[in-house]
Amino acid sequence: MANESELELVEENKIGIRKNKRRIFELEAGVSTTYAELMLLLADIEENRALLNRNFTSSFMGNRAIVVDNVNDLFNSRLIMIDSLDPKTDVESNFQTMFSNSVKIDQLENRTQLNEKLSEIIGRVQEVNVMLQAINTLVADANETIVEQVDTMISENAEWVDGELTKRMSSAAANANKQGVSTNHERLNTLINNSDIAESSAAAILKRVSAVTKSILESGEDITRRRDAIQADRERVVANQRRTADMIIKP
Repeated sequence: MANESELELVEENKIGIRKNKRRIFELEAGVSTTYAELMLLLADIEENRALLNRNFTSSFMGNRAIVVDNVNDLFNSRLIMIDSLDPKTDVESNFQTMFSNSVKIDQLENRTQLNEKLSEIIGRVQEVNVMLQAINTLVADANETIVEQVDTMISENAEWVDGELTKRMSSAAANANKQGVSTNHERLNTLINNSDIAESSAAAILKRVSAVTKSILESGEDITRRRDAIQADRERVVANQRRTADMIIKP
């Protein structure tokens, strides 16, 4: 029969267990909320990445293609203008050839600069791809850890079903229970602290993501404005080509 000291310990354990149970319930709500907030945050980040890809495509594949074409057409028009000259003397003929070479060198210098910038852009894109690959590896490793956890829990659950859990309950003692209550309390303190840190971290990231989203949207609007200006330039380039064609022969 249990003595008075043991009965007091049992009652003390009951109180400690109920307190821990409440803290677990409150922590579950907090952890669940943090998970939901993190998933929404990830969705916002993924949306930003999609917007960045859109901006990159619009700026690089769209605006850049048009503006490079404009420059090439203008250089070609210059060469046509020079070729359309009618030199009367050797000096004028030399000028024509010299100036044509000068424009071709200008064009080659421009192409070289474009290639250098293109190489820099490609290098940066590759850096992004390396980072994305590292993230994919991180996700794969995290998944593998969960798979290993599942395998371990399956084996443990089978042992519990086969009598291990009942055996552990039958051998329980008040002092051991008190130690378990104390251990649970300490673990909960750690979890609550970590949960608070995670929540604060998520809030800080959310603030940064919101600022980035605003910047990305503004960048998209700027790209659109640049597209309008580039297209307006294209119309002027076409007009310049028409005037250049008249130098070859009048229609």
